[in-house]
Amino acid sequence: MKRNLAWLVALILALAAVAACGTAPKVPPSGFLTNYEALKPDPNVEGLYWWERKGVVWTDYRALLIDPVEVRVSRSAFKDSLEPGEAKRMANKLRQTAIKALQGNYPLATHRAPGVLELKAALVHLKPVQPAVNVVSAAVLMVPVDVGEAAVEVKFTDSVSGRVQGELVISNQGSIAQIGKVWTRWAQVDDAFVQWAILLRDAMREGR
Repeated sequence: MKRNLAWLVALILALAAVAACGTAPKVPPSGFLTNYEALKPDPNVEGLYWWERKGVVWTDYRALLIDPVEVRVSRSAFKDSLEPGEAKRMANKLRQTAIKALQGNYPLATHRAPGVLELKAALVHLKPVQPAVNVVSAAVLMVPVDVGEAAVEVKFTDSVSGRVQGELVISNQGSIAQIGKVWTRWAQVDDAFVQWAILLRDAMREGR
């Protein structure tokens, strides 16, 4: 019993150290993108890495086609965290969140055509909050320690030629400071999806 308690306390302390860092998760490449070596960190957005083809004129595109989001989440990494079908449901939710953010703010296309930019995305990392862990840590350490994580890889292609015009990776890790959202399984991941959708909306509206 003492040994189990000591192990649990050590685990909680380790989780607390990780959660306190507040950095985005480092996710290995999934193979979805074409040029990971070209990715550079964005100076203004933590967890965002991207590249764009030299000479591409984003304002040449007048509408955006958002494909269904692929799932490339490794169940081996968090096999005890994800339930069957959860990753697919969250991938669908990510797409719908992006569509909702753009509706009324930027034209959305339903098919490939000249002047249509196509967005292809893959959900590559997903970790829900485990409320039970936070209940224990709050009792022992007076603070929750488990946070949600997510990452997505995105390709922007010319919808007619299929030429890749740019790619990005963006990841997000929740914070224990979001005290109202560490007791719900997906609240922090949902927040990340909304943040990403707003970034996409603003980028499309500004032609970048």
